Amino acid sequence: MRAPLLMLPFAALVLVSLLARWQVQEAREERFFGERILYHRHLRPPMQPLAVFRLLGFRVSEVPDARPRVPRRFLAALPKKMGEVRDTKLRKEIFLTLVLPLVLRADELLAEDRALLLQLERKVQNGQRLQRIEGRWLDAQGRRFGIAQGLTVASPAWFAEMKRRLDTIPPSLALAQSAIESGWGTARFAREGNALYGQWTWKDSERGIVPLRRPPGARYRIRAFDYLIDSVRAYMLNLNRNPAYRELRARRAARRAAGRPLGGLELTPFLDQYSTRREAYTRELAALIRANRLTRFDGVKLERRSPLAPPPPDGEAAGIEEIAR
Repeated sequence: MRAPLLMLPFAALVLVSLLARWQVQEAREERFFGERILYHRHLRPPMQPLAVFRLLGFRVSEVPDARPRVPRRFLAALPKKMGEVRDTKLRKEIFLTLVLPLVLRADELLAEDRALLLQLERKVQNGQRLQRIEGRWLDAQGRRFGIAQGLTVASPAWFAEMKRRLDTIPPSLALAQSAIESGWGTARFAREGNALYGQWTWKDSERGIVPLRRPPGARYRIRAFDYLIDSVRAYMLNLNRNPAYRELRARRAARRAAGRPLGGLELTPFLDQYSTRREAYTRELAALIRANRLTRFDGVKLERRSPLAPPPPDGEAAGIEEIAR
């Protein structure tokens, strides 16, 4: 009977070792493929649009020009009564205040993925072998950003194309396009489907809203989203993978290679295919950026991550948590 008893410590040691390996693997999976948006902590939209300033803890009119940080708070949807704000200047400020953190978070996610991409590129250049999970992640990113199948994953040409695609969008540009496409948050698609950018879809697998004036025989719908941030991320992915915006990506890459900051105004001429209005659309886009001084937000960042803070002390925000990521 002693032999089986002597085996117990060894079995326990093997079990602990297997558990540790499993935990390491889980941590790696989370790093490469984990969901980084905590949707359940996004703030419910207030009934009254003016409450947005209190819920988010800032207003864009008070954001300084010297590369500030804004609170890490995000709204899940637009206030239902956005259209009832008659003061145009106030409606614009409410809209920019609630969209800015979403744009910054979407850019932050892209920047994190880009940093990982560059890290893995350096690893390959140094002759190091990629781990299986790293190869899986690169392959997934290639498919996500629409890299041509003729390019071998992790080859120099593949990395070069991925770096042109996996990059951030200047906040001034993202804010301006959301303002135009959503009517500063008053359009039906924005209110009913969290659609800030008027993206079309023909896929049955994607939620969509049928335009009231859709031409007879047309099948497209305006893509709808569960959360506002999903609309922002889909818009950025569209600019980063659609062949229509190849020149935009090339200009962005050239500015980055030259060590120059990325600005929205420099990229507006390459968005003529975003609208059937072509050059008239890009002119309106540039004019809106200038008139509303949106380039001042190109240097803005989110506050650093911190433990959950207590909700704002007002009735509408009762029970709401601040997002920590």
